[in-house]
Amino acid sequence: MTLPQPPVVALRPATATDFDHISALFAALHGFNAALDARFILAANWHQSLHAQFRQSWDAPEALWLLAWADAVPVGLLMLAEHHDPPLFHERCWVELVALYVAPTRRRGGLAYRLLEAARAWTAARGLDRLQLYVTASNATAKAFYQRCGLVPVQEIWRLEVTPTATTPHPVAPALQANSASPPERPHP
Repeated sequence: MTLPQPPVVALRPATATDFDHISALFAALHGFNAALDARFILAANWHQSLHAQFRQSWDAPEALWLLAWADAVPVGLLMLAEHHDPPLFHERCWVELVALYVAPTRRRGGLAYRLLEAARAWTAARGLDRLQLYVTASNATAKAFYQRCGLVPVQEIWRLEVTPTATTPHPVAPALQANSASPPERPHP
């Protein structure tokens, strides 16, 4: 008896018409992340913000939006972007792995490794020597995967939960203002 072979998974850069697939995979990734830490829940207007980012950069040379396809179904997502620290730092240009997600039905088959290898190759082809990412401290599976792939932790983000005593509104970051339906709030003098 011959067992059916799983469909071959092809990696290809996203096209202008792939946003709905990217959005669905991104939502699944961040649904998982929010289950690990409620502070990672997506904003109410995340879909519009992601769409604006996609429209601006899906074909830009400093970004990569890569989808993994099994037959005609998207089963993986890789998002990369060049990152430039302020000129205060000597080593200030690197690639950020913004998102890496594999659908549960395609896990444990090497697809995440293939996506990470595509990230490594894209980083090297850009002439950059660093690929960095954020990983949730409680995501033991992701941390073990990244360590197996040769990534090492170089910095930690520590958090202290604080009870606010003031109700001063905070300004909206300039990059988010273009995606906001209302003008940014300004702090009161």
